[in-house]
This record gives sequence, structure tokens and C-alpha cells, in this order.
Amino acid sequence: MLKNELSAQKITDLAKKRFQEERSIDHLEGWFLAKETMRRCDEEFKNEPDSIRIAKTLREVARELPLWISDYHMFAGTQDDAFARSYALINPAFTVDSFSGYCDPVAVFGDIDPIGDITQERIDSLKEYNNQTQFADTLRKAYDIAGDSTSEAIFFIEQVTGHLIPDVRPLLKYGVQGVKDVIRRNKEKETDEEKKVYFQAMDIALDTVLILAERYAELAQEKYEKAAPQEKPRYSLMAETLRKVPKEGAKNLYESIQSFLLIWQTMCLEQAPNPFAFSVGNADRIFEPYRAMEQTDRETAAALFKHLLVFFNVADRSWAISQNLIIGGKTNTGEDMTSLSSYALLDAYYDMNLPQPILSVKLHKNTPQELYESLGRFFFTPGCLTPSLFNDDAVFPVLQNVSGVSPEDLEDYSVAGCQEPLIMGKDNGNTTNSWLNLGKILELSLNGGVSTITGKKFGKSDEELGYTDKKAVLENIREIFYHNLEEYVDKMAASANAASEAIGLLQVPFLSTMMGGVESGIDTRDTKKQGTKYNGSGCLIHGLSVLADSFAAIDTLLKERPQDAERLIEALRTNFENDAEMQQYLLTAPKFGNHIAEVDNEAAEIANRVSDMVASRKNYLGNPFRADWATPSTHLLYGYWVGATPDGRKAREQLGYGVDPLYGEAHQGLGFRILSNMRLPFEKMNGGYASHLGINPNYFKTTDFEGKGLEFRDKIINPLFYNPQKEGISPFYLYVNVTTPGMLRKVLANQKKYAPSGVYIMRIHGTFVNFLDLSPDIQEDIIKRLDLESTSM
Repeated sequence: MLKNELSAQKITDLAKKRFQEERSIDHLEGWFLAKETMRRCDEEFKNEPDSIRIAKTLREVARELPLWISDYHMFAGTQDDAFARSYALINPAFTVDSFSGYCDPVAVFGDIDPIGDITQERIDSLKEYNNQTQFADTLRKAYDIAGDSTSEAIFFIEQVTGHLIPDVRPLLKYGVQGVKDVIRRNKEKETDEEKKVYFQAMDIALDTVLILAERYAELAQEKYEKAAPQEKPRYSLMAETLRKVPKEGAKNLYESIQSFLLIWQTMCLEQAPNPFAFSVGNADRIFEPYRAMEQTDRETAAALFKHLLVFFNVADRSWAISQNLIIGGKTNTGEDMTSLSSYALLDAYYDMNLPQPILSVKLHKNTPQELYESLGRFFFTPGCLTPSLFNDDAVFPVLQNVSGVSPEDLEDYSVAGCQEPLIMGKDNGNTTNSWLNLGKILELSLNGGVSTITGKKFGKSDEELGYTDKKAVLENIREIFYHNLEEYVDKMAASANAASEAIGLLQVPFLSTMMGGVESGIDTRDTKKQGTKYNGSGCLIHGLSVLADSFAAIDTLLKERPQDAERLIEALRTNFENDAEMQQYLLTAPKFGNHIAEVDNEAAEIANRVSDMVASRKNYLGNPFRADWATPSTHLLYGYWVGATPDGRKAREQLGYGVDPLYGEAHQGLGFRILSNMRLPFEKMNGGYASHLGINPNYFKTTDFEGKGLEFRDKIINPLFYNPQKEGISPFYLYVNVTTPGMLRKVLANQKKYAPSGVYIMRIHGTFVNFLDLSPDIQEDIIKRLDLESTSM
């Protein structure tokens, strides 16, 4: 398959040059051109059923988009045409106080500047057209249901069917033609006319990837004819492969990667601009059968995988954020599933050290020592990416018992976006559909429904709830809080469902071929009929530690200083500006993360009650919302809209990250922090959760990476994931940054010395990014949340 002229080193050199070439791109217009084609096709195919119109439009986009192959490509394909330069957290102009969410259906048109013949007039015209669509009107109605609640982030909603994990394996194995044959057979057997139409739409949509392959084959042939003799074998291989896959099934690793890239490109184009964070799934299991067909060696496999990784990096700041790739794990019967492809992928990640895609690793009690040894280099190389870690032994029962996943599907769970566990190709979890701010609801509950940030009234007054003084409010704060929470959760669910109805208008026949549509004849996004085996809606819940610490502080004050009830409320209203003593008193109250029973039990009670409340709400198909205790930097954004709280936290400061203690409040070290963590009901967090440890590398004394990897297993993973003292379901997710605040400040002060390549990777919630790409607000957040006192050993 690979000639001598295409050695592993040659392939690697090309990958690194290709990445530098990609990072030099400082503008993205492909999505705009695609949207112009879509507008034209809306008129051209207006008499067709929606699914047929969308499928035919996708074909036209593939025919008309400018394509190219550079001197450094090993494979054809790009994600660039599906993304805009939009994502707030890696936008250097981003500030917390300016963030207003992702709710404007035409905001993306502000992320393109006139260039060439793309004039401001063309931009404005297309924006206005999209602003008048049925989708935009329906989405605005969803936000009308939310009313003022989103203005200060009481809750938030998104129009997503993301994140998703398509199952590309049938297309890789049987080829597009093989899947088309199945669709046509199912269409012939179908009696439901709507489904027959949808089968036809999927058939048409699959033509798109064949069109791309044909066009890229012609470009590769042109490159071959002009290439120097030493470069001809590469272009010859590319052209020959593109004429074979993805039309036919892949027969080796190179063919499987090429087929995968064009499938992915087509899937992203279908949802341009800014697709909702597709994730790869179990990549080692996807590619290992093809590697094994020709017994491709580890070095060559790693070199080829480096090009796969470069594909996921879009332009100058790797704008295609939150696309996850996972390796490792166990079978349904407990056997380890790591393979040579697992280690080749790790080799590729380590050598390239790219901002995207996210790397995750599945662990279990019988994970081989070799895998931990291989991970050591990631955790203990400064500026190197670190994988997220998932505990199969806990995830399996959570998915089976709470999400209703069939036993035979458990080994196929993967991670979508940051940390959401879904079944590959079978689960539409709508994972970021709604976001809930417990801190803001506490603030309103304490202040008679009035925001201390703006003075605006959102909820019921004390009198309307039957309370005449603040001491009574404090004595009944839990009852008031949960009463208010019920009302806001009702409104949030209704708004989120309306947003899902809006995105359901934009059908996805190509994606649906990898999400069960070939069998069901139903669109993945259908809000009336369930097209995927599993379906739910996500709710990301913010403020656990702030709420627990606040309840504990209120209890302490009522016990020790009940006469200060009014004083407490006034101190909160004025952000402690006139009462520093009250803030200091509140700060000394018990805090979650220090193994103090009263506050740890409070956190567990909150997590139980709120998870149950969220799960009791039904989405557009009557399936439960899934409790997700994750805060992908939104702990910072939502904290900005929360006034001072009884734990001593000042107004506009961030909330706690995920299920972690609020930064600076866990003083007793890692052991006690883990004991507090073990109180939480992870069995109810089927939507996922977030947890981060900032770790001082000086605690690890072994000199080589392999030894440090085993130390990491023994000091971090085993006590957290496999602690015999934990009753019930153990924690199942963790990410770490192994560094110190001082080191990161050195990097910022002297980038040429500490990050000469211009890339210094750090974890930022469930993804990693180039630390140097981040806005100053987010850089400071990462430094603050290292919180090394809470992880001292």
C-alpha cells in the first residue's frame, strides 16, 4: 500500500507542514458560499419535500464549493468549509461581560469580513434572507417562552441536536454503494409514504460524498501530473484511492482514513456553519480492523493518524472545537479492548500536540499497565495535551440503569463533545439543550425575586411567598429555593423543547444514515417520531458547591447569630462593600471539599434533588432530560450574572466548576477532597459531569515517563475511580492540568522561551486548546482553578 518513498517519517513531516499551512489560514468563507448555494436551492427545489430539497441542496454544495489539495496533503478532505471564526472562548476579543450566549440565528454573519468578491452587500443580503426563514422565526419563539430568564442567565437554552457521535463503521465497511443498496431495499419494503420519501432523501444525500471523492480524485491526478518524481507516488495513491472509496468498502488503513475524512466533511457541510460538535467515537475500534488487514506497523499507523488529527484543526485557531476522539475501554463482558491502533493514536497525539481533536481514554480495573505507562508522557510534558479519563466500570451501570441502554450497546458508548456519554450511532442526547444556574436562583430566592446585579424583579416577592421578614426567609430558604427551582425548570424545559422543534426543521438526511435512519426511515432530528434508538435532552447544571456552601453558611449564622439575618441580606445586596466582617464570617463557615459531613451531605442532597427534578421533565418526544453537572467555562459566564452569595463569594465571581469545590475553599488536600467527592450521587449524572484537578508535578518522583504514568494511576486514578470506601457508583470522569500557576505566568510572560512553537496546550473544561489562543479572561480562569492547595498530597 505505501511505497518506500512514503516512509513513516516522510508522512509525519508532511503532517507537520500541513498543520502549519492550516494555521496560516486567517479567514473562512466556505460556509458562506455554501449558504448562498442553499438559498438558491431553496427556490430551485421549493416544490420538493423538505428532506429531498435538503439532500439535493447538499449535492449542489459539493459540486460548487472550491476544493484544493496542497503540497502537504496525504489525504483529501477538509472541515474548513463548514466553520466560521466564531467560537467565543478562543476568540481573543472575548470578555465575560460581553457574552450573551449562542441564541441569535444570524450572529454568524458577524464573523465574516468582506474579501475578494464577497462584499458587505452580499453578506448583508444573505443575513437578511436567513433572518426571515421559518427556522429563525421558530427559534425566536422559543426564546419568547424563556422571556427575561435568559437575560441574567437564570437558565439558558440552545437549538442543538448536539453533541452527536455518528457511527461511520457501516459506510467504511460496505462503502456508500453498499449502504445505498440497504436503503433501497428498505424503501421497497416500506409502506409509510413519509418514510419512503425519507429513504429517497438519504439515498440522494449519500451522492454528495461520491461527488467530493470524484472531484478530489481529479485534483490528485492533476497534482500527480505536475509533481516532482519523488512526490508522484503520493498523489498516485491518493487518486487511486479516491476512485475506490468511499464508494466501496475500505481494505486497509489508508483507505479507511480517506473514506472517513470525506464522510466527515460531508456530514459537517450538511450543518454549515458551525456543526454541533460531532465526535469520532471509539477511534481505535473503528480503524484497527483496517490496520490489521495489512498488518500496518505502529510507526506507520501513527504517521497516518497524524494526518487524521490535522484534519480536525480548522484555520488559525483550530475553530472546530469540542470534537472528541476516544480510545481504550472494555467489552460488554469485561475484556480489555486496547489494540495496536490505540497506541498508534496515542503516539500521533503526543508527537503532534495539536489543539484539536479532544483525546479521551477509557479506563477500567483491568486496564493494562502499558496504557498507563504510555499516558505518563502526556501528563508530565509541559505544554502537552492531556486526555480526559473515563471509568467504564462506573459508566456502564449508569447508562444501563438510568439511561436505559441495552447491555449489548454498552461497550459502544463514547464521549460526545466535552464529556457526555452517548452510544455511538444510536443516541441523540441533545446534550447542551438547556443550562441551569442554581446560584442565580438562590440569589433571587434570598432577595424576594429581585436581582442584586441589576435591581430587576424576576420572581415572587417574600410577601407573595408568605414571608414577612428575612429571618423567616433564611429559616425556610431550602423550601423557597426548591419551589422557585421547580418553576424555572418548567419554563426551561418548555423553552428547550421549543428550540429543539426549531432545529428539527433543518433535517439531516446524510447524518441520519449513520444514526439509525437506514433502518428507521426517520430523521435524527425528528421531534414527532424517534429516529434514533436512544433519545433525551441535556441540562447542564451550574453552582453545586456555591449552593451547598451557602446553605451551610446560612445554617451556621442562624445557629450562632440569628439576630443578623437582615444584616446578612443587606451585606449580600451591597456586595459586602459596607460589611467586610460579615463576608469574613461567612467565609469561615464549612465548605464542600474538606470532608466535613454537614456540607458534603448537603451537596449530595442538592445533587440528588436537582437531578431528580431535571429527570422528571420530558423532552419533545417524552423522554427524560438528563442531568449533566458540567460547566464548560460557563461557570465563569453564569457567575458573572450572580450576585453575592452566603458562602462569602462576591458578586460576579465565578461559580464552582462542575462538581468541584469553589476554587480556594478546599484546604485539606487531595485525600479529603476525594472523600467529599465520594458523597455525590454519580449514578444520577447520566448526562455527565465535570471535574478537574490541578496537580503539582513535584509530587511525582519517578524519573521516566512510564514510571510517572504508573504513579499517576496509583496516586490519582485508583483512589478516585476504584476506591473501596465508595458506596454505589464511583466517579467516572476526570481531567487534569499538571502544572503550577507560576509556570503558566512564565509562559504568558515569555512565549518565545516556553512555547517557541506558538502552541502550549492546556485543558479548558472537556476540551484542550492552545493556551496562547485563549482570551485573557479564560487564561486567568485556568490559572485560578489550578487550586493546588486542594490537591496537595
